[in-house]
This record gives sequence, structure tokens and C-alpha cells, in this order.
Amino acid sequence: MVSSDDDITLAAVGDLMINRDDPRSLLEPARSVLAGADITFVNCESVYAEDGARNPAARGEIRADPRNAEALAHAGFDAVTFANNHHLDSGYDAFFRTIEVLNELGIGVCGSGADLDAARQPAIVEKGDTTVAFLGYSSILFPGYEAGVGKPGCTPLRVHTHYRQIEVEQPGSEPEIRTFADAGDLAALVEDVEKAKGQADVVVVSPHWGVHFTPALVADYETEVAHAAIDAGADLVLGHHQHILKAIQVYRGKVIFHGLGNFAVDCAHNAVPGAESPALLEMQGLYPEYTFGWRDESPGYPFHPDSRRTMIATCRISGGRITEVSYVPCYIRPSGEPEPVYAGDFRFDDVADYVEQITGTVGFDTVLTRRDSDVLIET
Repeated sequence: MVSSDDDITLAAVGDLMINRDDPRSLLEPARSVLAGADITFVNCESVYAEDGARNPAARGEIRADPRNAEALAHAGFDAVTFANNHHLDSGYDAFFRTIEVLNELGIGVCGSGADLDAARQPAIVEKGDTTVAFLGYSSILFPGYEAGVGKPGCTPLRVHTHYRQIEVEQPGSEPEIRTFADAGDLAALVEDVEKAKGQADVVVVSPHWGVHFTPALVADYETEVAHAAIDAGADLVLGHHQHILKAIQVYRGKVIFHGLGNFAVDCAHNAVPGAESPALLEMQGLYPEYTFGWRDESPGYPFHPDSRRTMIATCRISGGRITEVSYVPCYIRPSGEPEPVYAGDFRFDDVADYVEQITGTVGFDTVLTRRDSDVLIET
């Protein structure tokens, strides 16, 4: 499609759930960056509904009163993906209520819908003569959370896991773990990207994927999916779910954020010592160091200190194409609010050092250049 020479900015962040007496306060420290962008995008990790019946298939229930959602609009969010492992935590009525609440606030929703066809539709945001299409998918699925024919839910991106015994003469030894995207779901994603490219100048694919509570690790299928999306015409990949920052990759001049980390998550009320649910205790047993749980040093943010490092991904779009990608380092306060940090603040270098470390650890040779207010991703 024909584009103008408009010069606009796009900002995006990872997981967000708001549930507090003063909802706007959660995003206030970062509001100048978020609302200062022309288009702003996030993963909606919470249901916003007055009532709901907890889904017995889920480990827990992430739900807040709809009044909290207004803070998203106040902070400048234009679109969200609702494809994750929490969109059906409170049943179908609460699911539809959340989409209704977001739409009433003027926020577009992708990745979920009344059926699979609806879930696969992009959220399209126009700014001037530039159009950006967002597509959402989830590989992190509880039973029944996927959309289907006549069935509400999210756009599934299912994954097959293969365990191979490395030492052929040592049964029970540590295996090699390989993951592969489901061929049908990946083909559907490619088709969605190709269609969206006919509707928009820039196409953003946003998958809920990866291995949570585990530093650095990038699963095989993440790169498989990201490369397929870019080959089909996607201009940017924004991953989330892992509750910790992940590596940044560049492929064919396009940037892949494997994990944007937590951005703003109000859930300390679910981590009261001695009141943990059986599902939470199970997670703490599987991931004893990095999992969700009460922390005296950050009472408003019950995650590992490494998870206090986060970022705002930023893009400059000129003439209908992305011309520059960077990120603004942020640090999450003990009370839960994400705060942008800049050169001269030791936290700026702490976040930048961490991202460089994990990116190198997984074998990506991405060049990251620090500037006064952000870190440029060389493409």
C-alpha cells in the first residue's frame, strides 16, 4: 500500500495487569514515554470484569475491576494483545466484558475473539497516513483457552516438545529438549501476516511464548516462529510471558524481542505468605528461585530481583516502514511501578548490561549501542 512520509513513534511493553486503589499511579512514572509515543501497545495479562467464575482449568485467576482498565487509556495505550494464559481465567462472560471495556476506552484488541476467525483479525491503528497492524498469538495455553470454530478464546500457536536422550547408553540421563511450532498454527500465522500486510504499512506480531521464570533460555520454536513471521512480511516481533527479560535478535534487518519482561503487574495480594494456593506452591517447587512469591524487599512486586529490570521497546516509523528500533531501560520500584532510567543512572547500565549478557548467552550477535536516553538495536 502507498504510504506517506509521516514520521511516527511506536512504543511497546510486556505483561501488564492493574489492580490497585489508584490505578493511574502504577503507570505514572512511565506515562511521559508511553503517552509521548504516537502508538502504544501492551500485552493485557488481566481480565477486567466485575464478576467471573474462576476457570478450574487454570492455575489461578488474574482479574480486576474494570475501573482499573481506565489507567491503560490514561497512559496512552492504543492496542493490546489479549492472547495469553489468563484471558479465560474468569470464564466467557468476563472474557467478553474485558474486550468490551477495552473497546469502550478506544483500545483495540487482537489475539482473542468470539471464535477463531475473530481472534485472528489484527488490531489496526492509524496515525496520520501510517497504519500499523498488530497480531496476537499464544503458545502458553491451559485446556480450552484456544479459540475454535464457534468457540471463544485466543489465537493458538501450539508447540510440540521432543525429548532426545543424548547419551545413548544412559537411560534416565539429562535429555536434549527440542520444540517445534505446530505446522497448521504456523501456516495460519503466516497467512495472517500476509493478509495484514495488505491492510497496513507495518505489521507487528506479538506472541505469548517462551519458558517462564528461567533466565536467558530461548526455546527453539521462538526463533522458528519469528523467522517465519518476518519471512511472511512482519516488521517487528514483540514476545512476552516469561516474567523476565529475554534476548534481542535481529533477522533480515528486523528486530525480535524474545521477552519484554514484566512491565507493570499488580499481584502482590496473591502472594501473601502462608496463604499460597496449591498451584502457586507447585510453581514455587518447580522454579524455587525465580518464581512468583512474597519478597520482603519489594512488597508490591513479588518477583525475583532480576525481574525488576524491564524496558519499553521503541520504534521510529518513517515513510511507512520501521527505520530505527531501540529500547528505554526501566526499573520496577519495590511498590511495583516501572520507572524509565537514563544514562548516568547506574540502573540504566544495569539493565543494558543484563540484556547484552543474556543476548550473548543464547548465541545472538546483536549489536546494542547505548545512547543518552535509550539503547539502539543495530539492524
